Amino acid sequence: MIFECLDLALLQLYKLIYEDHSDLEPVELPNCQLIKGIERGAEDIDILPDGLAFISSGLKYPGLKSFAPDKPGEIFLMDLNDENPRAVELRISRGFDLASFNPHGISTYIDKDDSVYLFVVNHPEFKSTVEVFKFVEDENSLVHLKTVRHELLSSVNDIVALGPDHFYATNDHYFFDSILMYVELFLGLAWSNVVYYSPTEVKEVASGFYSANGINISPDKKYVYIADLMAHRVHVMEKHANWSLTQLKVSDLPLRTRA
Repeated sequence: MIFECLDLALLQLYKLIYEDHSDLEPVELPNCQLIKGIERGAEDIDILPDGLAFISSGLKYPGLKSFAPDKPGEIFLMDLNDENPRAVELRISRGFDLASFNPHGISTYIDKDDSVYLFVVNHPEFKSTVEVFKFVEDENSLVHLKTVRHELLSSVNDIVALGPDHFYATNDHYFFDSILMYVELFLGLAWSNVVYYSPTEVKEVASGFYSANGINISPDKKYVYIADLMAHRVHVMEKHANWSLTQLKVSDLPLRTRA
């Protein structure tokens, strides 16, 4: 029975990705150029106010093809102020397990003393952790500070840093087992969520998403934006003093097709 469900789920997923989107209208963007050195793909990007951009690369994820399955992931840095920006791999401090590094979503936080912290969603052995680094610009390096694990951070996709030790994170699936993930998609279960983490409190702050994916926060820190990938929607949430979120608006993002 489980294999019949899996076959149906794979068929449904194929239709969602390919068949239903086959008539999308292509859009050409001006002034684009290829950035060399990131041949294994760029998963996420976060840009500091001064134009320095961090890029996570090399994600290996259930159901997705990996272009270098035996090579660990990397974090790159680019200076967008350069006329011809190039990607430079950041060195990571000793003691961190580079061999299992599998970076997904990332987020930066600038502290009051101008220290820059980089939060990285990591999937060592296809589990979910959050790695906290301190960026040392003079050395083009990341100093690993700690690894965050919690049962509520079960299938983390993206993250938005709120301070040097707390953040919001999206779980894109209720299950992380690859077979159960496909079944979850096929059955249309809106079980994914958003979690708030701090050293003293961890809690679910939003739920009911088909696949909570990207997350970000407004410049004034009052609103949080959550992308529900499978529903083609962006949820606008109000952030409260106790870090809970309440929904203000949902924006549907219909696919644009040829007339």
